[in-house]
Amino acid sequence: MTPRCRELLVGLIESGVRVALITGRPLGVARSMVGIEEASYAANHGLEFWIGGSIEVLEGVEEYTGLVEQILEEAGDLEAVGVHVEPKGPGVAFHYRMAPNLQAARAAILRAIESKAAVERFTVLEGRKVIELRPRIEASKGTATRLLAERLGVKGIVCVGDDRTDIDMFHALSDLRKKGTEGRSIAVLSPEVAPDLPDAADYSVNGVGGVEWLLAEMLIALDEKEPSSQ
Repeated sequence: MTPRCRELLVGLIESGVRVALITGRPLGVARSMVGIEEASYAANHGLEFWIGGSIEVLEGVEEYTGLVEQILEEAGDLEAVGVHVEPKGPGVAFHYRMAPNLQAARAAILRAIESKAAVERFTVLEGRKVIELRPRIEASKGTATRLLAERLGVKGIVCVGDDRTDIDMFHALSDLRKKGTEGRSIAVLSPEVAPDLPDAADYSVNGVGGVEWLLAEMLIALDEKEPSSQ
């Protein structure tokens, strides 16, 4: 997150907007990277939450931590082919963005996990230069969006996302709109954007600069209105 984005999000919170960050990263990492304690967080694709200053974890998550450790012990040295392994408590992500040979790194990850019995307990998903194992628990950025909308009591939502996994978030917003919640979804475009992400969104902006522009415009619009709870 850029300093400008952080500054604008803090400004929105101070204006009464409920800000929530939905991410695939572990909760501790997400909170440390963003550094906004007043925000809410849904981490690990909706497996763990930070709401109102408290940590919440979905039921059934704990047993997967040991399975992740077993998989990593058997996976071998993937770092040798440029793969960054990110343990995420009940899940694990294999990033190959920085690998010298992307196709070879991806193939090495798939070989390392395809024959592991423990992997059958997980859902295997792919994002931007990453292969991830997630617990087979009903959790996604979509379920996280629904939970946060209910818990935070919002009447309107603006969802911003740049990854294929954010499509679930956009779909959840569409469902919430059918039930009366106002909202719009915005895809963040980049050379690596998944081709189906813009199609799933209402609007799009170009890169981080576009996100900063959007947040600034939202803050200007709020400043021009009468003070109210957003």
